[in-house]
Amino acid sequence: MDDPDKFYTGVYDSWKLDQTPAGNVNALKALQPVIEGAIKTHVGTSSPNLVSRGRQLTLQGLRSYNPQQGQVRTHLYNQLLGLKRINRQQTNILKVPERISLDRYYLEQASKEMESELGREPSDKELSDRVNLSLDRIARVRQYKPAVAEGTLENISSQIFGGTETPGQTKLPIWHQIVYEDLPPVDQRIMEYGLGLHGRRALSNEEIAKKLKVTPGYISQRKARIQKMLDQVELSPFGG
Repeated sequence: MDDPDKFYTGVYDSWKLDQTPAGNVNALKALQPVIEGAIKTHVGTSSPNLVSRGRQLTLQGLRSYNPQQGQVRTHLYNQLLGLKRINRQQTNILKVPERISLDRYYLEQASKEMESELGREPSDKELSDRVNLSLDRIARVRQYKPAVAEGTLENISSQIFGGTETPGQTKLPIWHQIVYEDLPPVDQRIMEYGLGLHGRRALSNEEIAKKLKVTPGYISQRKARIQKMLDQVELSPFGG
């Protein structure tokens, strides 16, 4: 680009007119070089978590930017100074069963980022695609309880990632998993909440409706539609 400041001002102007989830995605795509440059300048080494947090900080920076106080790129670089603190936190997190704690932290941040982009909570399938973790891995990370008896990291890892299924975890038959992955995100959420998938607690129709900001009747209708798909092979796990 011949004039980066002019280009990024244009990105900001376009985003200002379209602050929808799609507008957020377009702006972040155009601002990716700023995010990568800030990571290199402020931290040195990149990671998926730093990129994810950088995108989140960039959106915050767009919202707080005042065109009367300087160039948008400079403002975003200053906003992205927060990556230094985030990197220190990430380094500290690695000291406590390392991989599990980092994955949990990464999941939480990616979920917040996607909610900001999409205007709603992501489904677990969408989250899995973003963070490149399997749904089984996400379930195990969520169900991990740090307050366990003291022992070696090997013992803890064996407890979480051994061959036995975590108590309370709903394991879907393969056909149900295929149906789940083909559903739109809202229906995926209903299946996740209704069955307590991926380390979640199973919720009632009323609780699901409150989370998704719809009526319990809507949840019943969507469950019935999902059940019809599941019934092509066997009875629905929703019961009835």
